[in-house]
Amino acid sequence: MTRDQLLAAFLALFGGDAPEAEFPMLAAGGSDPRYPVEITPCTRPVAPDEVDGQTVICGTVAVPEDHANPDSRRLELSFIVFRAHSLAPVEDPVVYLHGGPGGGSVQSVRSLSFFFDHLRARRDVVAFDQRGVDASAPDMDCFGTLAQNIEPIVDQLGGAELPQLEETLVRDCISELKERGFDLPRFNTTQNALDVPAVMSALGYPDYNIYGVSYGTKLALEVMRSAPDGVRSVVLDSVAPPQIALYDTLFVPHTEAIVNTFAPCESDPVCSDAYPNITQRFFDLLEDLEARPLEASGIEVSGQTLFSIFAARNDWSDPTTRGFTTYAPALVSELEDGTVDLLTQMLDGDLPPQPSPEALLAGAADLSADERVLAQVAINAMSQMEIASDTASSALEQLEADRDRDLAPASLGEFLDDEFEDALAGLPERADRLEFARDYLNLRFETPSAGALLDLVRTHFDEATAGRLASLIALLGPKDVERVFSLIATDNAALETVMEGEFQLMLYACQEDFVDGFNSAAGFGATVAELGYGPLLTAALADLPSLYDDCGQFTPVPRDDYLEPVVSDIPVLVFSGEIDTQTASSWGALAAETLSNSQSFLFPETGHGALVFSQCARDIGEAFLENPGANIDGSCVSALRLPYLMPDGSLHSVEN
Repeated sequence: MTRDQLLAAFLALFGGDAPEAEFPMLAAGGSDPRYPVEITPCTRPVAPDEVDGQTVICGTVAVPEDHANPDSRRLELSFIVFRAHSLAPVEDPVVYLHGGPGGGSVQSVRSLSFFFDHLRARRDVVAFDQRGVDASAPDMDCFGTLAQNIEPIVDQLGGAELPQLEETLVRDCISELKERGFDLPRFNTTQNALDVPAVMSALGYPDYNIYGVSYGTKLALEVMRSAPDGVRSVVLDSVAPPQIALYDTLFVPHTEAIVNTFAPCESDPVCSDAYPNITQRFFDLLEDLEARPLEASGIEVSGQTLFSIFAARNDWSDPTTRGFTTYAPALVSELEDGTVDLLTQMLDGDLPPQPSPEALLAGAADLSADERVLAQVAINAMSQMEIASDTASSALEQLEADRDRDLAPASLGEFLDDEFEDALAGLPERADRLEFARDYLNLRFETPSAGALLDLVRTHFDEATAGRLASLIALLGPKDVERVFSLIATDNAALETVMEGEFQLMLYACQEDFVDGFNSAAGFGATVAELGYGPLLTAALADLPSLYDDCGQFTPVPRDDYLEPVVSDIPVLVFSGEIDTQTASSWGALAAETLSNSQSFLFPETGHGALVFSQCARDIGEAFLENPGANIDGSCVSALRLPYLMPDGSLHSVEN
């Protein structure tokens, strides 16, 4: 953090204006009465990068469950607005459409602040959790299903193998949500697309730009088809076109990432001469290792292990995978000979080498003694600055937490909840503890009342414990009682995670992507068989994901044209990564075929979510948003191409 950033955050925590002053329109209920806005605290921590109510504000927008019926049930969609850094921002913000389906975003304020800070020079950035997802789905938590299946869920948390549990939970959760009146077929990408302009209108943005990643690109494309008014431009990052059977093609992106790893070497005379037919040799090596694994760094390396090592480059947050491509052909050549030196170095984290000032200084042989001393002083100063910045950030986080506690001290509700936990631990029999947990969970959707809490303690505890808890319940005010009931969700987050599994994804995928055989067990098997792997690895990859069985419990809801390519002349920027193992590098170009005003970029050494992998992608994205109609200079893309390690130890750069 800079001194100015630190001072601004410090002053804002102590003397900042209230949200009503900084965001008056939102605090007053939003700009569109059809979609009321309510301000709520942002998920902590917000500091040191943001200040709740000043640089960022959070809340909910109420939208109809069915946009064709404005009087239908209301869904509360949770949002974040990050204010532009400029004192004179442009009026069209960027709205982020997260992946998944079921990925969520608004509970990760710090992460979003980091990801999109470069876009805030002149624009606000908006994010919201899609309907039925994370913070936009508190009333869709299946606590009745949790209570009904509490014992096997606890057993699974303890390590038990219960393969049928997920199917049971999915079935029971569907029934519970239907009984509570949710119209599950309305949880689809078309309704999601109609939510986008509703949220933006509520927040006061008639015109806006879209940044979608993964499933968010599918949603962005549907906005372009179903609700294009107000959309100024669209960035599609890691594209999932609607016409692709995403679940049948689960391993297509992995395969393309492998081919892309070796393709520059294959097309370069020097590299291809050193490593002839290297792509096919890699596929053959996978099969050989699956049959006869090697040992490296204390682990057994099978074909699946090597497959996973290549796939790990998809994760932008793991710096140890950066530069892996440089060594890929040499690694294949070594493993073919049964040598594991390179692989051992990779598994131990020694390769690829991680750059550092100390390493650069050690390799700078042409420095004089005085220059070396000055360089070391600079390195020491940078290290101290980094430590000081981290210390300031930690202190501001703690300050934020302390201020929150002082401004909203713990209520009797929290105290009683802690007492419940202690009393539960005192029950001697597991069956008794499970019975209490079951009844406690069943309170989640009851009207909060002290009477219900009294019934709970009198049912499950002895006279002395029940009397002590009853005396505490008698002291609770209405807000304390509400707090106890709200803590049911917080207290059982771990149980809820097991219960949900992939339910949020299934809610979308099973109802709209498993229509008329578009994705099917037969299609999945046929696709895997055509990818070019040997029989052993093909068999390993062909293990059918549980999604195919679970989707049998949903009723598919077909919609006209939903699985067709989107045709549009809205300005579009398409980002794809060569080593993306979640959305294939070729899918971006496929989507662009019917987008007449689009520009596409394929980034080397880039996995899922190109924006976070390189400054090049960030700069191209920012340039596009400034002027969507201009031709973007993509010359920085070629600099991302890595050289290959040759058999003689030299590095050879290839042409793009």
